Amino acid sequence: MKKGIFRMSDQSALIPVPQSTTATAPSLPAVDGELLTNVEVDDLDRFAKFTTPDAYAPVAVVRPQAVSDVRSIVDTARESGIALYPVSRGKNWGYGTATPTGPNQIVVDLSSLNRISEFDADLGLVTLEPGVSQQQLSEFLRDGEYPFLVPATGAGPEASVLGNVLERGYGITPYSDHFAAVTAFEAVLPDGSLYRSALSELGGQQVDRAFKWGIGPYVDGLFTQSNLGIVTQATIALAPEPTCSMGFFFSVERDDQLEAVVDRVRTILRSVGSAVSAVNLMNQHRVLAMIEPYPSDAIGDDGLIEDDWIRRASKHHGLGAWMGAGALYGDPTVLRAVRKIIRRELGPMVKRMVFLRRQTVTRMRSLAQRMPGRFASQTARRLSTIEAALSNFAGEPSEVALPLAYWRSGTTPAPGLPIDPARDGCGLTWYSPLVPMTSSCVRQYVEMATATCQSHGMEPLITLTSISDRCFDSTVPILFDKSDPTQTEQARACYQALFDAGRSLGCLPYRVGTQSMELVVDPELAHWNLVSKIKDAIDPKGVIAPGRYCPNR
Repeated sequence: MKKGIFRMSDQSALIPVPQSTTATAPSLPAVDGELLTNVEVDDLDRFAKFTTPDAYAPVAVVRPQAVSDVRSIVDTARESGIALYPVSRGKNWGYGTATPTGPNQIVVDLSSLNRISEFDADLGLVTLEPGVSQQQLSEFLRDGEYPFLVPATGAGPEASVLGNVLERGYGITPYSDHFAAVTAFEAVLPDGSLYRSALSELGGQQVDRAFKWGIGPYVDGLFTQSNLGIVTQATIALAPEPTCSMGFFFSVERDDQLEAVVDRVRTILRSVGSAVSAVNLMNQHRVLAMIEPYPSDAIGDDGLIEDDWIRRASKHHGLGAWMGAGALYGDPTVLRAVRKIIRRELGPMVKRMVFLRRQTVTRMRSLAQRMPGRFASQTARRLSTIEAALSNFAGEPSEVALPLAYWRSGTTPAPGLPIDPARDGCGLTWYSPLVPMTSSCVRQYVEMATATCQSHGMEPLITLTSISDRCFDSTVPILFDKSDPTQTEQARACYQALFDAGRSLGCLPYRVGTQSMELVVDPELAHWNLVSKIKDAIDPKGVIAPGRYCPNR
């Protein structure tokens, strides 16, 4: 790791060029000299790894150690005509990892900005920098014996808390909408100045952290899914640790029961409020990808898993057409009433339903591990997966969701090493559309996604996650072997086809990867025209992340 000096080549490596990219970006001047004595030049090769079919390689990577460094980097870039692409910790698996939106961009790795600078134990407000990981926040809360939950996601313990917020991500803990929990931002603007909200600058820093909307036009939200500044700090409201929490799981035997289940899930969410944070519905294929190795010896001529294997594996695990899961939080008396409502609504149409506390599952797993025989060992593995999911529900970061990236490709890391799908050569890209929570919309979407994936030789691994009582977000992982050019092209074409077919249904992504920005950004539309005007006004030289959720002019 070198310090203080970096050199940028005058032509960016492209790995490979996205199909829609035809123009050649102008070459940028080489930078050779003292940038800042406190700035580290990071491992370029590590930041050029990705899981998607396409990505641009950064021409250099710099790692600032303080906010003052970020401001100096922005000043240098603006004066030199260099484009910067900031990343929090570079764990954006399936959405570009840490690769930029275009050629000739320098990645600004913010992982060394990893301070938890303020914590209000009375109000549950934490102020942290972009390099703070889910695990770091978890250890901070545990060591201080603070009764609050980490806004955990499926990206793993080493992923950034703030990075997910800036993509307007969500989880399954009580404050499931992670951007909604943000109360204040600090950001370096393209001119090198530092942005804070009006309340803070008027002397009301404490109340600014306690009240999301501030005063005057709401500006903080402009820094999410945008390229209008480099966020260096945010205050986030943490959900208080509940008196009691548990998970519930149910199986839907037949696919034709899905519509009725969707209607009942909507009724439950409206009836019980925040006691149920979110409900996941996963199709048979998605669940099997979590609990069974990829059956390479049961692949048909169409490149898909044979139906007979799906039937046998589902019967072996007792799976129905769909599996549901959710989490309950609150006082035990309240949760007893909520359980009755859930049983009343879903009981008549599901095959089985169980409510489990993590402590119960831990004891069951420990018992199964001590018993002999294959059935006992299989049971222990299943209980271990459930235990990890319940830990995630309880706000404890885990890697429970990450092994999915390795299902079709990649080298599984040695025991003790963190899971890193990009490092290990996994092929993964996420299609994440929003789907209205009506039975007809969900049915149309599921049929479209299933047919589209299968027509491109991809398994339809579909999850629907409630983000309100009005809307699901669906996540479909497109898994492929990156070493196989045919599969890589299939994955690229599959995403495009899903996007086009979903758009025709009115189901559009809530976020896209760095390789797919052009699919949602249309400069002729009024929304993006306004975004362009704002960008041109505050960043006329295009210093920060050209092309990120903004027309690239």
